[in-house]
Amino acid sequence: MSAGPAETPSPFGDLGYARGSIRFEPGGIRLVRRPGGRPPAGSFYPYSDITHIDLGPRAIWLGLYKNTLVLRRKHFAQGDGPERLARGLARQIALQPGGAAQWARIQEVDRLAARPAPRIATTGVVLLCVALMALQLADPFVQDVGSFVPGLFAAGEWWRIVSANLLHSLALFPTHIIVNSILILGFALLVERPLGPLRTLVVMALAGVGAMAASSLAGYSEVIGASGLAAGLVGAELALELHFAERLPASWRLSRPFFLAVLLLQAAIDLALPLVAGAAHLGGFLVGYVAACGLAPDALARRRPSPRLRAAGIVVAVFTVASLAAPVPILLRDGAALSRHATALLAIRDFPAHRYNDLAWRMATETTLSKGQTELAIALAERAVSETERRNPDVLDTLAEALFVAGDSRGALSVIDEAIGLTDGEAYFVEQRRRFTGERAADDRPEPPYAPWMLRRPEAMEPIPGLDPSKGVEI
Repeated sequence: MSAGPAETPSPFGDLGYARGSIRFEPGGIRLVRRPGGRPPAGSFYPYSDITHIDLGPRAIWLGLYKNTLVLRRKHFAQGDGPERLARGLARQIALQPGGAAQWARIQEVDRLAARPAPRIATTGVVLLCVALMALQLADPFVQDVGSFVPGLFAAGEWWRIVSANLLHSLALFPTHIIVNSILILGFALLVERPLGPLRTLVVMALAGVGAMAASSLAGYSEVIGASGLAAGLVGAELALELHFAERLPASWRLSRPFFLAVLLLQAAIDLALPLVAGAAHLGGFLVGYVAACGLAPDALARRRPSPRLRAAGIVVAVFTVASLAAPVPILLRDGAALSRHATALLAIRDFPAHRYNDLAWRMATETTLSKGQTELAIALAERAVSETERRNPDVLDTLAEALFVAGDSRGALSVIDEAIGLTDGEAYFVEQRRRFTGERAADDRPEPPYAPWMLRRPEAMEPIPGLDPSKGVEI
């Protein structure tokens, strides 16, 4: 909290700080560097530029119109150095032209800093992401059903625009979810405290939609991850810092040069790494920035959310719940739901072959299909076989399985023989053939190989078209 102007003023003079000193001068304070000393960069700070004085247990934060100055207690030569600095600043601000109005604004910021600031929205989103990651680990099909695929979204799988923002890549577990969770929780300190839970929820929801829309415009074939939500919070923080800095408690702000440097670094990373969804980050960032500009004035004035804003929050909550419930029939392997999903997937061209193959295998082995549904499974498997140029025995095995389930034992034998030839008689495929000939019970499927064919085959460096599961997936 800041010190009041009625307290004992600090006289002109020096306060020892970090092998240097803080000097009170008629127009502001000056940080003086001594040989070997390391005071903060920037030597002179006018009193008129101070927006807030925040005394904490470990530092004193000085809010400025275009930056924040953090002075650590341990660097003061006197134990009560921060308190003396606060009293001196209060005195000098009161003596400046317009000082009374400036001090009234500082006290208003004090009242904002004292307001309870529960971080419900960001914590809730992170907990939801963690719960869904547990579900993904239990059933990897969750990722296929929930990632954002523009073609599937356009085909009626509307929930993906929400679910993709809450799921994370299994291939990058646990790094992907940990990094996004840290970013969301970290920026909760900077965004949800001033905006409040409801407004922050709306910002993240809009940012998530913006991230997926930008991904679609950029031509990404598949996107997954909460980085769009995190980018929205980053954009909101930039809006607060650039447009409302004088109304924020000093300890709720970042050093502006540091913040801008981090933004430039993130932009460079987005451009350099092929699997990073730079367009999604940019979309979430821009929407978060605009949303915060619109929501911040009322939040910082401590006005209650309007009926329209409360209604928006209800819509976000209901739509999120509906989006998580909508794909449940697919995840439960309901034949009709899988068929609708298969029809939508077959309408997409140039999609990773493993996605056609995985769905075909699930349809053939994890549910009981009608004749029409079996035909869809065969069509998916044939698409995967075509995409991999009949060179992937695992994909050929899926087609053989689908044909066998459909009652075409001759076709299944023909295809499995191709797989056996490619693998020089790998035991799994031989046992599959024994099932198809009746030497082994039809429901006695052998244990599948320990790893995909790319990792099992001797010439592992030779690429097989359409085999890479990460093809087209942005995070």
